[in-house]
Amino acid sequence: MLNPKDISNYNNLTKEEQRSLEKNIQETDLSYLSSVAFEQFNVSSSDIDKLNQSIDKKLKGSSGSFNTIFISVLCGLLIGVSIFFVIFQKNKNHPSVYQSLEEEKAQHKLENQIASTDTVFPKIETKEIEHYNTIANNIEEIASPEILETLPSKPLELTLPEKEEEDIVFQFTPNAPVVFIHNLKVTNYRMYYFKNSYAIDLNASTGVPAQYGSKADIETAYLHKSNSYLAHKIIKQAMRFFSSKNITNCIEELTMLYDFNHDDANAQFYLGMCYYQLGKYAVAKNFFQKNLDNVNNIFHQESEFYQALCLLNLKQTDEAIKQLQYIVNNKGFYSERAKETINKLNK
Repeated sequence: MLNPKDISNYNNLTKEEQRSLEKNIQETDLSYLSSVAFEQFNVSSSDIDKLNQSIDKKLKGSSGSFNTIFISVLCGLLIGVSIFFVIFQKNKNHPSVYQSLEEEKAQHKLENQIASTDTVFPKIETKEIEHYNTIANNIEEIASPEILETLPSKPLELTLPEKEEEDIVFQFTPNAPVVFIHNLKVTNYRMYYFKNSYAIDLNASTGVPAQYGSKADIETAYLHKSNSYLAHKIIKQAMRFFSSKNITNCIEELTMLYDFNHDDANAQFYLGMCYYQLGKYAVAKNFFQKNLDNVNNIFHQESEFYQALCLLNLKQTDEAIKQLQYIVNNKGFYSERAKETINKLNK
């Protein structure tokens, strides 16, 4: 180790001693810098000893402080962990935890009960009604149009069969608007009974029906009817009479509409039904045929079926069976009833 005394007495040394000292000093940069500092500030051995003693004191003091800090941090960590576990255990024992667990158990139990039981719906008995009627109840004015049943969808197949099992009959697709008056189907309501947004007045075109001797008798019959010759009021009155089985008065109202417009599909069909119910099958058959010849197809299925029944009652059995079989083949609304009628005839 270099002697500080030799460094401080560098000028008093011989040249060989100076060279040897310089060589030793220059072995490391640290030693060289130390030598320069010793030379500049005239540091003695006692100063070095004092410096070493101060360093030793600092080291001892810092180690004590380090131990104190380490112990404090360790204690704080233990306290924090203890507090965390206490809070966690408290939350676990809180009533809300048990409440949520009970709710989850109840929900799971309810789901299992629903999955394991079958839903039983009450059996609803449906009453068969005529095709020209609706299932609505207590309809006094015009109701919403009839909702048509949609055709069942079929999966798309890559290879088409040579011949389809069921042919779709497009002639049953409605080609005119429909409303319901007194629970009965009426077509082209605005077209037949209104002109340029005004109600059609039938007073000018009203004749004398066969059941009346003069116009005075007609005026007496309609004495208590307000605006009875407005077309839209007449069809409403006719539907009310037909719904209440008042056939004679219904014929009177419908005849007025038919005389005004021979192409009125409502007057054609309902006149045919009125005469059918009165047993006048020849007259009814003619009105049904007029309806079948009409471009408006709303009542075509009904007219075909009831015309076939008129043929049966007129003893035209072969022609009636032929028409009933045609109805069965078309698979329309009256196909099942037509099939039942044929089966009864064959017995």
